[in-house]
Amino acid sequence: MLDFLNYRRPIPKKAVLITIDDGYRSVYTHAYPILKKYGFPVTLFIYTDFAGVGRLACTWDQLREMKAGGIEIGSHSLSHADLTKKRKGETTNAYLERVRKELILSKKIIDEKIHQDTRIFAFPYGRYNKTVMNMARKAGYDLAVSVKRGGNPFFSEPLALKRDQILKRDIKTFTSRLNTFYKLSLR
Repeated sequence: MLDFLNYRRPIPKKAVLITIDDGYRSVYTHAYPILKKYGFPVTLFIYTDFAGVGRLACTWDQLREMKAGGIEIGSHSLSHADLTKKRKGETTNAYLERVRKELILSKKIIDEKIHQDTRIFAFPYGRYNKTVMNMARKAGYDLAVSVKRGGNPFFSEPLALKRDQILKRDIKTFTSRLNTFYKLSLR
């Protein structure tokens, strides 16, 4: 996607980016075997406070295995907090420092645990603003995604990419959205 946005490579016809947020263990037990079997690349965005904690989360060993198997690991912050909102009683400086920490430390932890240079970020709850986008850029991210529905033409802002959020209840809607282009005769 980054090569496309930097005018280096076209996107193949019928291309879809598959992304999964949070890092639940079900990604490892259910999605990963199917994605690997069919050779579908996917990006998994994890929030580091959740990774390796409890039976519902992927372990760091599972994340390393998935990375070795072709899954790209991106950051979803430290704590999955809404980065666009100050907390009650939080000063502007404290808010900015918290956001900076969420962006930088999550990247650092993933880089160390997974042995990579994390360059992609998913905004928690898909929410972002100019301040958070600029801080993500300064933290070293090249791409960031929201959950705002829509396409991403070549002139899209790389730190504000759109994606369709698909929940179990939305599968019929999602299927219908795959047919976004129709051949139309101009005769």
